[in-house]
Amino acid sequence: MEASNGRLLPDRYAPWPHVQAWILACAVFPLLWIGGMVTTYEAGMSVEDWPTTYGHWFYPIQKWLAGHWDMFLEHGHRTYAQVVGILAVLTAAAIGMKFQSRGKWGLAAALLAGVAVQATLGGFRVLWDERLLAKVHGCVAAAYFGLCSATVVVTSRRWFNGPFESALNAARTRRWALAATALLYLDVVLGTQLRHNVGGESPAWFTLWLWLKIISATAAAGVAGFLAFGLLRPVADARLSRRGTWLFWGIVVQLVLGAATWLVNYGVPAWFREYLFPWSYAVTAEGFWQVQVTTAHVALGSLLFVLSLSITLWAHRMAVAPNAGRPLQS
Repeated sequence: MEASNGRLLPDRYAPWPHVQAWILACAVFPLLWIGGMVTTYEAGMSVEDWPTTYGHWFYPIQKWLAGHWDMFLEHGHRTYAQVVGILAVLTAAAIGMKFQSRGKWGLAAALLAGVAVQATLGGFRVLWDERLLAKVHGCVAAAYFGLCSATVVVTSRRWFNGPFESALNAARTRRWALAATALLYLDVVLGTQLRHNVGGESPAWFTLWLWLKIISATAAAGVAGFLAFGLLRPVADARLSRRGTWLFWGIVVQLVLGAATWLVNYGVPAWFREYLFPWSYAVTAEGFWQVQVTTAHVALGSLLFVLSLSITLWAHRMAVAPNAGRPLQS
């Protein structure tokens, strides 16, 4: 939209980009589950060509459904990712048609670039059979989920029009929320390192990644606790306060899931059996509990990351424009 003097007017809320952003974000989250299952089952190389599957652009559904589980899972991952790619194009188009600001157009371009980069990483991971690309692919997946979730926030009606209650500590809240977001993403990165650990690597690297992950998760819990109960509890904005409480208790659940993930993958630690309780657990490779618990731990980590990112964005919105009621130029 252009004013009479030739300058662009501020963007105004439009419902369709927001609805499309919700559809995209909700579609990306199950893709993280499927990708996690591909890694847990080590099914990433069950189809060795790309972008086709055994030479087929559209693999016959009868062979797909009747094939081995690994192939079924990997091809399903590819097919669902293509659906997500189409949704990303539709979301970017909706944003480009309804908004005029450079910020929103940049967001639309980022949605397209992100899905293209992620598809390329996945493809070359298969063609080169490269573990490093698998690690990068997993890290970018969580970052793209964050981008989609941020799109939901900044295209919402409340982002443009409010209302916002007074929040005198919005700038401070933004800093702490940003710290929690960074720690949670670091936790995702370290988890990806552990899940794609190459058998020939020194055990010292595994120990390093493990302790760094424990430290980052514990630090994230401490930051989230202060954010939820020290900064957001007194704020009059109930929705922001609820998000902080969900974040803290979600991290607590994530720590429990982390311990369960260790149990189903590596058994009961020797120190636990010796000093606490003589209990043993038989690890079943690719068993039900190993797959479900490990995948849930990965998915919840990404969900907590985007929840913290949401708090950061809303705190930023309150800090830069606490008196809403007019469109926000972005």
